[in-house]
Amino acid sequence: MDERRLRRYFHFTEADLLANRRGQLSAGQLKRLSQRAKAEQASARSSAIILFVVAAAGLAVGLTIGSISPTITGRILMFLFMGVLWPLAWAGKGVRIILDARRLQQSRLRTVRGPAQLIRHTDQDYALQMEGFEFDLDGNPSGAVMEGNEYRLYYLEATEEILSVEYLKSENENPDSKTFR
Repeated sequence: MDERRLRRYFHFTEADLLANRRGQLSAGQLKRLSQRAKAEQASARSSAIILFVVAAAGLAVGLTIGSISPTITGRILMFLFMGVLWPLAWAGKGVRIILDARRLQQSRLRTVRGPAQLIRHTDQDYALQMEGFEFDLDGNPSGAVMEGNEYRLYYLEATEEILSVEYLKSENENPDSKTFR
């Protein structure tokens, strides 16, 4: 197994792998993930603002139409649906987006070990299945990951993003071959 192909395909360095083996993120991984988390939080704030505006607009419409409705039933229904339910639903979505973005920043490093099973969804859409987990892959993993070989994957819990991979040499394999130990 060529360790350079694994590093190139999964975009990690030897320093990343060593840090992940210790249960930590490397300095490079921390920097990359921090930048991504900041961008995600900025995007989440923008999306949440839009949802809060939609909630406020629904509230305004509900109160306006409810106050001029000719029947008491119409008033109650407009106040209930547009004045209460609409704002709660849209504002709740906005809050959830912000909380999910914050949760990404606090993601933990996890490990899974087992034989690799490659799944081909389309010509360019592949997934790697291992011990009940399914990881989406970017492009064709042929040459980097071999079906049935045993690997250890280090990934982020929240996003299931693979951070580094090591091939685990089997006992009946040639000891002079290039593998991760």
